[in-house]
Amino acid sequence: MAQPPRASHRRRRRPRPHMSKQDEFEQQLRDALHHLYDYPYLQKHPLAIQYWPNAEEEGLRRAHRFNRLLLEAIEELNPPGTSPADTSRARFYTLLVHRYVDERPLPEIMRDMGCSRSQFFREQQKAITLLASTLRERLERDVLSPARPSGLLDSEASRVLGQREAVDPAETVRGVLAVMRPVAEQRGVTVDCDLDQPLPSMYGSRTLLRQVLLRALSDLFSREGVRRVHVCARGERDRLTVQFRCTVSGPTPGPGGTVAAEPELGLVRRLVEMMGGHWQEATLRRQEHIYAFDLPVSAPRVLLVIDDNEGIIVAFEGFVAGHGYKVIGARNAADAVRLARELRPAAITLDIMMPSQDGWEILQTLKADPETRAIPVIICSVLDDPQLAHALGAAAYLQKPITQRDLLDALRALTVPLGTG
Repeated sequence: MAQPPRASHRRRRRPRPHMSKQDEFEQQLRDALHHLYDYPYLQKHPLAIQYWPNAEEEGLRRAHRFNRLLLEAIEELNPPGTSPADTSRARFYTLLVHRYVDERPLPEIMRDMGCSRSQFFREQQKAITLLASTLRERLERDVLSPARPSGLLDSEASRVLGQREAVDPAETVRGVLAVMRPVAEQRGVTVDCDLDQPLPSMYGSRTLLRQVLLRALSDLFSREGVRRVHVCARGERDRLTVQFRCTVSGPTPGPGGTVAAEPELGLVRRLVEMMGGHWQEATLRRQEHIYAFDLPVSAPRVLLVIDDNEGIIVAFEGFVAGHGYKVIGARNAADAVRLARELRPAAITLDIMMPSQDGWEILQTLKADPETRAIPVIICSVLDDPQLAHALGAAAYLQKPITQRDLLDALRALTVPLGTG
C-alpha cells in the first residue's frame, strides 16, 4: 500500500542537451511518478505548470490536480477485456500501479510479475512510453489546442459509447475504489461502500462509467475537510443510482450551504448525460457533501436473423457488434416464427430463399400474427423485388451481397434509432 508522503531529497532532473522532446517528456513524467504523493514537489513540477500555466492555484490545488491527472492516465491503460491483444497493456497497467500508485518494493513486484530485474526495467520503460503518449495527447488536445474541448469530448465519448458492452456496476465500483484507496489513505480519507445485491447489469460503456466514478472521487478527496466518503449504489426499476456522501470537518461552505460544481465536475456531468443519465447538483453542507447521479439500465436489443446460411448469421453478428444489438439466428421457418413470438426482437432480417417455406410465406405469417406484426422486417435477398417486399409489409429491402453499412443504415432508419437501446 502507499506510504505517507516522503520529503524529497532528490533534485529534479534537468533535461540532457540534445534530448528529444519525447525523451524529455518521458523523463519529466518518470520524475513526477516518483513523487506522486509529494504535493509540494508536484505543485512546482514542470509538467504541472504546462497543464495549468496561467492558473493562480490556491494552496496545493495544482498539485492535487496533477496527481489526479496522473492517476486517471494510468487508469486509462486498464483494458476492460481479457483478450490476448490486451495482455501487454494489462501488464503495463499492473506494473505502473504496483510501482507508483501502491509504491511496492521492487523485489516484491518482480516476484509477483515473474520477471527478472532487466526485464522489469524494459517493461517499465515501455509502460512509461505508453503513459507519456496518453498524457501528451491530452496536453496537446486540452491545453495547447483548447478551442474545441467540448466537441472533442463528445467525439471521444461517442466513439467509446459505440462499443457498448454488458457492464457489471458492482465490479466497476469496486475496481475504482481499489484504484483510489491509496489516494484516500494519503489524504486521510476513509472510504466504504454499500451496494445493492445484486445490482442490475447495464449495457453501455464501462470506460465512461469508470471515468465518472474516478473524477467524482478525485474531486471529493481534494476538498478541504473531507474525512469519510460513503459510496452507495442502488438499482431501481430501469435506473442505477450512485451517491457519494461525505463526512466533512471544517468551516461551513459558501452562502446557502451550496456551491457550484467546479470545471472538473462539468466534465463528469457531461459524461453522465452522454450515457443517458442525470447528474444531480453537487451539494456542500456544513458536515456533509453529496454528489449523486443516475444512469439508465438497459439490455442489448435483439436482431433476429432468419437465414438458412450460417455464414450470413455470423457475418451479421459481426456487423452489429458494438452497435447495441444482439444477434439471434433462425435457420428455418418454424424456429423463425417461434423466436419472433418469444423474443419480440427489435428488428428481423429475412432471407427469401429458405427451405420448406420461403421468406414471403414467413413474412405473411409474421404480419398476420398480432404478437409479431409490429416487428419491423428487413428483407435480404439476391432477388430484386423491393416493391413486393413493401407491399407485403416489409420495413426495408436489401439486395445481397449486403455490406455492414447497408445493414446499419437500414437499422438506423427504423423507428428506434440505432445505439439508443
